[in-house]
Amino acid sequence: MTSREQVLQTTTITTTQDLRRLWASLMGAESFGRRTLWLVILDDDGRPSPVVMPIDDLPAAPTDAEVDSFGHFFDHLVEYGTPVLLLSRSGPATVQEADRQWALALAFLTPRWPVHLAAENAFGQCVITDLSGDPDGDRANAS
Repeated sequence: MTSREQVLQTTTITTTQDLRRLWASLMGAESFGRRTLWLVILDDDGRPSPVVMPIDDLPAAPTDAEVDSFGHFFDHLVEYGTPVLLLSRSGPATVQEADRQWALALAFLTPRWPVHLAAENAFGQCVITDLSGDPDGDRANAS
């Protein structure tokens, strides 16, 4: 069993901090060479599905057509559970305007969970940031 499989089999997401830890565990050694949207589906108990789906080579900023396409795709996922999203990219770990644009564009697809950003700090470590702007970082507990 790989480390990724173990994380997916032993994790339950009930808070935004749980989700942040999941992303950090899954991103551990990933390369941040291109802009990627990562999708995981959570079941009703907050357990992640065994599949992590990367959507690679996103443009710097979302277009209406791309957001509409994601919306149609996500409509077909409803029966499988709740989607959670992570945007990863190269560059500084500080949130950029394009990151905010993607988070705002995708927020309606994941109303219970915030979109997160994964980027590397100056030491090459993965930094996970909540892009919702929620100062408590726990939007999931508000519902």
